This record gives sequence, structure tokens and C-alpha cells, in this order.
Amino acid sequence: MTHQIMAHQIMTHHLWDMAGVDGLAMAKSLFGEAIGHLAPFQSLETTIQHENCSVLRLCDYNFRIAYAGAFDRLIAQQLGPQYCIWIKQYDWLGRMQITLDRLPALIEQASVRAPHRLANLPNNQAVPAQLDDIALVIWRHYIQGQPAVEIHASQSHLTCLKTKINQP
Repeated sequence: MTHQIMAHQIMTHHLWDMAGVDGLAMAKSLFGEAIGHLAPFQSLETTIQHENCSVLRLCDYNFRIAYAGAFDRLIAQQLGPQYCIWIKQYDWLGRMQITLDRLPALIEQASVRAPHRLANLPNNQAVPAQLDDIALVIWRHYIQGQPAVEIHASQSHLTCLKTKINQP
């Protein structure tokens, strides 16, 4: 039952990428100063307008936000002339959720480059990886208090990924 609820919650959020020279300043404005203390591929859980939100830091000024609401409209309301950022949803970017018991199968097949590692992947951490010739990001985080493993990859590769990790 928990896994069904978790899958529903994951599939209801949207992925938004926020970047630009003022990406960090805008992230601090929206999510608080703690966002500035995250290293690349670390994340935090927060709320925006009473909606749960996960924020993954991709690099210094770039963030991926998992949010159920219209994040672009929210930013448009907050955005002042002093901020130089962009917000985008990529049509090609797909996501899928796997249950925690499938994570070992994924770890066996995927490869990463140092300093990243998949073994003992903690919550609120992501890893750029490859599974055969498929580039992906594996993100372990909480969604509404439930642990989740989310895979981001090209939409065109999701069916193949499900087969490779024996996801029904």
C-alpha cells in the first residue's frame, strides 16, 4: 500500500530546472539559506505554498525542482528585475520511480565515475550514472515523508530502463 501511495505522489509532481547567474540567489530567496550549503547532487525537502517540494542542486547555480504546482508562475510572481534566471521543463526528460528493493539491481548494472558512488546512496543525494549507453540521474529523496528512488533519463529510454532493472 505504501508503495502505491508513493508512486502516485511521485508521478504527480513536475520536474523544473532553474538556472542562470542568479540561480543560487533565487534558490535562497525561495528555499532559504540552507540551499547554499548543499553540494552538487545533494537535495533538501521543503514546502512552497503548502505544497511539498524537493530541490536537487545540480551545480553552483542550477537546480532541479520536483513540485506539483506551477513553479514557473510562482517564480514569475517572485522574480524581480535584479534576477537573471530561467525556468524550464524539458519535453525530452522522463522520470520513473523504483521501489527501494529494486535499488540493488540498479546498483549492480549502473556505472558511475569518481567521486560519485551508488553503494549506500543516502537520502537527499543524487548520482549521475550510465546504464549501458543510457545517461541517467538516480535521485534518492523523500516525497511527503516517504523514501523514494527516482530515475531521470530521456523519455525515449524509460521503457528500456524498466526492462533492464526488471521493473514491472
